[in-house]
Amino acid sequence: MDIIRGGGKILSEKHKPEIEFADGEVPLPQSVRPLILLKGSDYDMGYQYYQQLIRVFGFWILERVTYDRLSDEEQKSKAVNERHIQQYAPEMIEMFRGMADGATKAGFPLTYDDVLVHFIKDRRGMIERPIDCSGFAAWGTTTQSGNLICAGCGDHELTFEVTIAAFPDTGNNFIISPFTVTEFGEFGGHPGMNNKGLAYVHHGATHWIKGRPEAEWTDGLGEGIAILHTLRFANNAKEAEDMQFSYPCGKGFIGGFWADTRGDAFIIECKKNPKAVRKAGDYGERDFLYATNNALHKELGHCQKSPSKGTVYIPHGGWLGTGTTISSVPRNLEMWNMLHHYHGKVDFEFAKMMWRFASQAPFYPTLEEADATYYATQGAGWDQKIGNLSNAAVGVMLPDDGNEGLYYISNGCVARRAFPHVPRGYYYRIAPTYTFYQLKLTADQEGMAAAAKERAQYELYYANNELRKLAYSDIAYAPLEIIFNKAATEWHVGQYYLDPVFLGKVKGNEYVCQLGKAIRAFAKCQAFAKQVYNSLVPPATRPEDLGHLPWEYWTKKKGN
Repeated sequence: MDIIRGGGKILSEKHKPEIEFADGEVPLPQSVRPLILLKGSDYDMGYQYYQQLIRVFGFWILERVTYDRLSDEEQKSKAVNERHIQQYAPEMIEMFRGMADGATKAGFPLTYDDVLVHFIKDRRGMIERPIDCSGFAAWGTTTQSGNLICAGCGDHELTFEVTIAAFPDTGNNFIISPFTVTEFGEFGGHPGMNNKGLAYVHHGATHWIKGRPEAEWTDGLGEGIAILHTLRFANNAKEAEDMQFSYPCGKGFIGGFWADTRGDAFIIECKKNPKAVRKAGDYGERDFLYATNNALHKELGHCQKSPSKGTVYIPHGGWLGTGTTISSVPRNLEMWNMLHHYHGKVDFEFAKMMWRFASQAPFYPTLEEADATYYATQGAGWDQKIGNLSNAAVGVMLPDDGNEGLYYISNGCVARRAFPHVPRGYYYRIAPTYTFYQLKLTADQEGMAAAAKERAQYELYYANNELRKLAYSDIAYAPLEIIFNKAATEWHVGQYYLDPVFLGKVKGNEYVCQLGKAIRAFAKCQAFAKQVYNSLVPPATRPEDLGHLPWEYWTKKKGN
């Protein structure tokens, strides 16, 4: 039976996408972020990527990859960008060919040029960047174990996003969560990590710093391609820093916030005008770094994207002026206070708590009044935190130089009650779970599937144990039973696709795609089961919930 339309094509029941549609044709974002699994050669990974995008979302997801005729100027830009890719990230050329063939084989004809232009088009200013993001890395004396813990969020409207786990034939295995796939032709996004203990935490304010005057902007290697290449081929933070500085960056966006398990970390806030790299200790940090969307480097005040006469420097908060710097300063100060005052107490539970310690309602009678005065008052009366209604994804990483790295990702804000932190930040999810699911960066794809299954098994156990304490007559029982049954259903879906009888019937790219489907099912199982558990055993939302001194103890002290 033909039931779903997408991209002008009819999809049969057999090929129905994994997401749901409203009115039979309007695609709806999933409540659990889909995992896309890649394995093998550059060509094969590209093939698998577009095959799985179609299977998860439908043909419509690739509609924006096609383009009309390019102008002469755009043709020249395309040729220059292609040469940069061939020189600095040649693996992407074969990936593009694989993407085109994967889409074509699935029934959506694409050419290599279609894909290439899609990945370089924002070099010509065709799309906007995400709104706001926050991230930190902590290690050594800051964390309870001394091991590296990284966490970050992308703040923008959540539509259709994925997390990618890649096991390439050459280079490092890695995981990364790109920005919205329908709007951003590049793979740019965060957080990400590889199996050498290297983490890409955050873009490091480079989107909001004038690397050079706009009149001097040129073509260069795309930011997302640069991130992918570095994550795949750099073995530590020093190598990542050298690579990031070697790329032709055009607009100056390439830089970023990188850290490794050896305790080396840096943030490139601006590659030029002047070159500024932040290190732990530069501004009082002890074994930690953090970043939002403004510059903390004292020499970069004049480089803000929207400098104003009222631009001032706030210790530990950075430059405050107009635009996104208004919310950046309080978010920076929150992370500074958390990592500085709770020094030595940071662990996985603490990192999750930081994003559940969410923004509160602006101190105004109505939101309309708060919006109207926001820019004129530089956000006076607003409570701005890293956990807010704009969180499209929150990721917590426990990197490892080996096969034990853990990656936790949510779709949307993980705080059940959060508020906007900027006037344009009102984003509401469909059936949010407010939970993370876990991926383990094992030695191979089969190991990742087995680890996802094992974690799902434990999450089901803990959720079931708490749910069965309720009586049938308890108000919470019926709605939570529905969610638990969704988790149990996804467990059986994952089991089916992982069954050797069925998995043994497929080979090559189809084998990878089926393993990816199994992992997606176990990820959903984890998230739904955790939602049930968290509903009955609420997670920490403040430092004192973890046995630490109250937040107000520090923030009310003079000078904090």
